[in-house]
Amino acid sequence: MRRRFLFLFICSLNIFLLQAQAQPHSEFQLISDNDSYTLQGKDGYYTNGLQLVYRWKNSKDASSKTIRSIELGQLMYNAKNGSYNELSELDRPVTAFLFVGYNQTNFTRSDNVLSWSVSVGTIGPPAFGRQVQEAIHSTLGMYKPREWQFQLKTEVGANGSFEWSPNVIKNKTWFDVKPIAGGTLGNTFTDVNAGAAILLGEFNNNSNSVFWNANLNSNQKESFFYLYPQLVVKAYDATVQGGMFIKDKGEYVGKLNRTLFRPQMGWMYANKGFLMNLALTYENKESLTQIKTQLYGTISFGFTW
Repeated sequence: MRRRFLFLFICSLNIFLLQAQAQPHSEFQLISDNDSYTLQGKDGYYTNGLQLVYRWKNSKDASSKTIRSIELGQLMYNAKNGSYNELSELDRPVTAFLFVGYNQTNFTRSDNVLSWSVSVGTIGPPAFGRQVQEAIHSTLGMYKPREWQFQLKTEVGANGSFEWSPNVIKNKTWFDVKPIAGGTLGNTFTDVNAGAAILLGEFNNNSNSVFWNANLNSNQKESFFYLYPQLVVKAYDATVQGGMFIKDKGEYVGKLNRTLFRPQMGWMYANKGFLMNLALTYENKESLTQIKTQLYGTISFGFTW
């Protein structure tokens, strides 16, 4: 009797594990941006970003046309170097942006992509930029950041954004081009953007691809390089201009560069519930007061179950 029960238990467990492997419906992803990943010894401008994402789909759908996610993140901005101690040394406003958001990505029958999101967050001291950067630098034995005394004043922001990408190449094999257009409206960020991603390698269609965070729909392996040049036209950026609705924005406020060129290149991989993205992103000056442009790296990985 015990042997029969043990046999049935093992069989049931194997079936459950096989089903879970074949039909994942949840995913956790960590996204880390940092200029130190470029190995150039730089520590400024958009200097650090950390995002935690929980993503899910309808557990009853083998290939869901809707992927949802919630996200908690912090983006951190310094001047050219975080060690400046004098206001006159700054060339970009100092702040962090702490936010929580909801995203939904929908795929049509033609495999077009429509994604939208809403978020709330804050700049200024409640975004905990000073505490996080000082803790990181202390842990790694680096210099103590000194310019947070000049950070932007607090403002809570609400933002909504969308992204649209038509499925242009129907019978793709190792090559694909994805036109992408989108925009953001809010008192933290307001802009429109357009670009096109070029994919080379082994990838799935849109509704099953890690490129669109839809690998929950597939256990098929993906491994591809991509180049994604993007043009962003900005109407407002609170991390540069300070809070939209406050008069005292801070001791140092930048001058918005309304046209931002942002090419990104990288490699994405997904297989059997694991995903990874390694990328480099270049940006010209977000603030016209900046001495230099910026380059930062992204390391992202996640797991599905």
